[in-house]
Amino acid sequence: MLRILTSCFFALLLFIPCSIGQADSLYPETLGNGNYVLVSAHQGVARYADRTSAVIKESQPPAYMIAINVVYVTFSEAYWQKYGTYNGGPYTVGDTSTHYYLYNYENKKMASYNDSNGNWSLWDINRDHTYAEGDPFIPYTAEVAFVSACKMRFYNDTLGYSPMLQQYHRVIDEDFYRRLNI
Repeated sequence: MLRILTSCFFALLLFIPCSIGQADSLYPETLGNGNYVLVSAHQGVARYADRTSAVIKESQPPAYMIAINVVYVTFSEAYWQKYGTYNGGPYTVGDTSTHYYLYNYENKKMASYNDSNGNWSLWDINRDHTYAEGDPFIPYTAEVAFVSACKMRFYNDTLGYSPMLQQYHRVIDEDFYRRLNI
């Protein structure tokens, strides 16, 4: 019985990352003539990084501090129920929040600022980040900020390790860079 429960649990763990990747395709990849780039989506609410708002606050290469605005967009639930997607449906742009990131370009380290506790948190590319333990949108938002402000990729083809999947994967996939036209 324990073996069956363990097998079911691991099957569920493998399903979660797949469902998150598929969820993004249910939402428009960009809004606002491509200036808003999808960085996270869940249950009819999406976060879009505003490329036009990316500003370099400090630049001492290879170190950078960049700020970027993220807009929260709510999509029509009625449209979802009728068509099974949010693509092409009505939406409402809501609140905007500013996010700050520190980068070290040489060693591909990045930290995000946490408004709630006033601390910087180093982003660990060698662990699985879920909604429960910390927003997985952070590396995507940070990448949009870096690409928009510096006109080059930060992570590019850097690999991180997933303990859950027990394999290496790109931190930012090539499809995401396609959205950024870089």
